[in-house]
Amino acid sequence: MRTVIRVVALVSAAVAACSAGVPTADVPTDAALVLWNGTLIDGTGEAPIRDGVLAIGSDGSIVAVGRRGGREFPEGATVVDVQGATILPGFIDAHVHNAFSARSLAAWAQAGVTTVRDEAINSGTALDGSLLAQRAAWSEPQYSRLLSAGWIISPPGGYGRLQVSSAAEARQAVADEIALGVDLIKVAVEDGTAGRTDLPVLSTEVLAAAVAAAHERGKRVSAHVTDARFLQAVVDAGVDDVAHVTWDAVSDATYRRMIGRHIPMVPTLTVLEPYGALPTAQSNLRRFVALGGTVALGDDFGGVPQSVSPHFQLGMPMPEILWMAEAGMTPMQIIVAATRNAASVCGLGAELGTLEIGKTADVLVVNGDPLQDLNVLTNVRLVIHRGVVIRD
Repeated sequence: MRTVIRVVALVSAAVAACSAGVPTADVPTDAALVLWNGTLIDGTGEAPIRDGVLAIGSDGSIVAVGRRGGREFPEGATVVDVQGATILPGFIDAHVHNAFSARSLAAWAQAGVTTVRDEAINSGTALDGSLLAQRAAWSEPQYSRLLSAGWIISPPGGYGRLQVSSAAEARQAVADEIALGVDLIKVAVEDGTAGRTDLPVLSTEVLAAAVAAAHERGKRVSAHVTDARFLQAVVDAGVDDVAHVTWDAVSDATYRRMIGRHIPMVPTLTVLEPYGALPTAQSNLRRFVALGGTVALGDDFGGVPQSVSPHFQLGMPMPEILWMAEAGMTPMQIIVAATRNAASVCGLGAELGTLEIGKTADVLVVNGDPLQDLNVLTNVRLVIHRGVVIRD
């Protein structure tokens, strides 16, 4: 795998913004944990803040963030000098599989990937809430937060384990999954993989019924689609995100319609690479970003066996990140994709994804500057999850 890093020099105006015009953050007296003497990248896309400080309350929420003010730190707080390291929001991988594992969730958390979204349960042929119930055992901070899409909805004989043949069955399947405790609904519009093009696909009526049933119950819908022929159908159905960039070229008109409907893309370049689709997929991603599209990080970890794609990494998904950079995304765009945008795709944008007062303190601290070298994302100095230090 090529590991070309696109290095983006900060222009003089951006550098100036890091030290001037940035509000100071006076740490409140009830702060429990304070990180200081670092560079803050808050996940919003704004310029980094030099001499930054981040304070966390006893409830695990952020109580101060910004350039250090003049007030002394509270006497009772734990104060950590990060010695020039970069302070980031915890990363989010918005497309994984086989995540129902204490080992995997702990490994992601240790790498600073504090939330993962399992895009399909691959075990079982019928709805069963027992697997979803296991998540209660992994609620401690040392485990990455786990969201689940349950079972993929598809037509009989199609790409997915939860198979429906009518709009009424689709609505019932959505209701059943939500009753079991899924966090979102996953639909597939896919006629085959590995050379097959004979699988049945969801009709527009059934697809629309599934999306409407999910939205009526306050749940988001993620759409599996890898072929440009089907992208327009999921966009018209009103899904909330597209779970892959397609392997073949997409028209600008389709992308503009997708962007106009505020539907983000989770590219998963890593899973497309072993099929020889990486160049076209990167070209699609480049055009989607240039047109103003929103991208969230996700690599489809576990989507195919590791023998098929050896680039899957349990932890920080560096192959995906580096291929996004090769596609022309800047380091800042990638960081925003992995934090704010991924939180939004997961339906957690109000509580996660950026370093802002009131949000849950999921924090990754790395030695070095990821805006200059994305590889430093694996040089972890500190991880905080739910306000608790889990790696120091």
